[in-house]
Amino acid sequence: MNKIFLIFLFTFLSFLFSICFSFMTFSQETENEQPQVEDSTSLEQQQDDAPPQLDEILDNKETQKENPSSSTESTDSSQSDAADETGTTDETIVRISKVKIKGAKVVTKTQIEQVIGTEFPSIRFWVKKPPFDEEVLKDDMVRIQRLYANNGYYDTKATYETKYNKDETRVEITINIEEGEPVILTDIDLRFEGDLSDDIKEQIRKAIPLEVDKTFSPNGYQQTKGVISEILANNGFPKSEIEGEALVNRREKWARAKFVVKPGLIYKFGVMKVEGTVDVANYIIEREAEFKEGETFSLSKINETQANVFQLGLFRSVVIDPVYDDDKQIADVAIVVKERKQGSIKVGGGFGTEDKLRGQLIWTQRNFFGGGRRLEVSGKASFITQRIETTVIQPFILGKNSELSGTLNFQRDDVPSFKGRSFLTTAALTKDFWKYYSVFGSLNLQFSNVEDSATRTPEERSRENFFLTYINLGFERDTTDNVLNPTRGTVISTGLESSFRALGSDVNYLKGTVELRGYKKYRSIVFAKKFTIGVIQPFGETQTLDVPIFKRFFAGGSTSMRGFPFQKLGPLDDNNDPLGGNSLLVGSFEVRYPIYGDFGGVAFFDYGNVYTEEWSFPLERLKYAPGLGLRYDTIIGPVRFDVGYALNPEPGIRRIQFFISIGQAF
Repeated sequence: MNKIFLIFLFTFLSFLFSICFSFMTFSQETENEQPQVEDSTSLEQQQDDAPPQLDEILDNKETQKENPSSSTESTDSSQSDAADETGTTDETIVRISKVKIKGAKVVTKTQIEQVIGTEFPSIRFWVKKPPFDEEVLKDDMVRIQRLYANNGYYDTKATYETKYNKDETRVEITINIEEGEPVILTDIDLRFEGDLSDDIKEQIRKAIPLEVDKTFSPNGYQQTKGVISEILANNGFPKSEIEGEALVNRREKWARAKFVVKPGLIYKFGVMKVEGTVDVANYIIEREAEFKEGETFSLSKINETQANVFQLGLFRSVVIDPVYDDDKQIADVAIVVKERKQGSIKVGGGFGTEDKLRGQLIWTQRNFFGGGRRLEVSGKASFITQRIETTVIQPFILGKNSELSGTLNFQRDDVPSFKGRSFLTTAALTKDFWKYYSVFGSLNLQFSNVEDSATRTPEERSRENFFLTYINLGFERDTTDNVLNPTRGTVISTGLESSFRALGSDVNYLKGTVELRGYKKYRSIVFAKKFTIGVIQPFGETQTLDVPIFKRFFAGGSTSMRGFPFQKLGPLDDNNDPLGGNSLLVGSFEVRYPIYGDFGGVAFFDYGNVYTEEWSFPLERLKYAPGLGLRYDTIIGPVRFDVGYALNPEPGIRRIQFFISIGQAF
């Protein structure tokens, strides 16, 4: 068992190294550019309280960030000169081996890392440790104090300790922070000038981040002004003025804030003009607009329109500029686009415990014969599945956020339950609405030849060819914050598949599934849960065992019940091959937590089973599997290594299972 574990661990680490090396050039994060807001009334008392020489230090850091090439050249040059004069080499430079931060509760380690000049060492062992500069570290203490002051903690103290190794080539840094007490906001004076409805005033009062009897901070003060301006801009007042001032008493730890809101003129949308198109028709852009001429101006509708146009995938850039006519109080809209190359080829590859090596090649032709439609031809192959697929997608078939697609699919499967070939053609319609909701429906024709499968009876063994005509209907509500790695929100999805002999199908059945997923983040820990239930109901002349094996439910593997091998949760034949079933009940609970840098850990508990009979869910036959996992974040999602332990496995199934894959389990 130890030998197997070491083999899997070595494979996982090697895979991590290859992933990091392959995508290293794409994994650099750019700094978030913060918009600068000019304030006519400055926080004079806060500025007077700032530590001396702080502005000079921060300005110097900003200059270095804005001119990285020049500062790097200067540093390299000075180091080179020093090396020439003294004969020293890079090996004599003191490098940072570790940075610890103690006492930080109000702000996160990431926030501190973003504002200081001292570089944190990478967890990647092949990346050289950053050089140590104690003068920069001294200035960092002031930067940390300013960070806390911007969050309402004006008396924060930041100090550091250094610990060198024997030959003084490595240093560990410990930053100690005493946060102190925050300044509390005792009063907000919010005044409105001009003609504003009571609804807008109430909306502003509820939305501003500053609250009486809560911590006052310059960040919250500026955010309040921004929130008010945004609300007004979304209600027809794009040229509002927000005057504000704040009085801060550091000694007694209180603050008062005052805001005067001047909404200005109210505007309506004027004409829309599209520029920059060459091959794409203007109406494809115009139909994505969230506004109409004559409607009250709204900045949020401008932003939504920009997102809609960009998501068409036809343009490299989309810029929308309102042009204001103060006399007519009209905002004309200019949409300027730059088209991208309409043809592209994407090559990808990966590795997983279940399908081993896998690869794909996708050719996409956008704006295929005009109309914004898209053609995709893809080939995907792994050790268990090979597929060639052609899809044509027509957007805007039922208005915004809708599309009609037609697909031809040739596929060969070699999974534990069966080996076979199939041809599938599908016509599908999808529609998104109300931001979080979507519905879909499809008509499918499938011909499958089963060459070898797990069977229970001679009758099952004699069935090799199947022709199915079936309809799929589905509904989904998704409020999660991230597709690849969700941390908040819920997903509710339902599906109904129906096959009828009256439509030429070989079998009659109804197949329904319901899946619930939820994610909640507390500090840096994510709690995730999933529950899935499904039933296949044969009817007419079709009996329980007549449902084709490739349509039955299966469970077990890296995304479902990790205490069992792929597809091997549930009924098995005499050769321990999975038979599938007509009833499914599986669930999982995970606790996801950070370890260090891009590494994270997971503790999970999976449960469930697959049952032969429809509407059969005997709870006493549920299987259980706790386990632990390791995650490493990459630009294509987290690389995942899980170890599951089956508490009550079936005979012939090992208790411990190992899985390597990409992406969260759910």
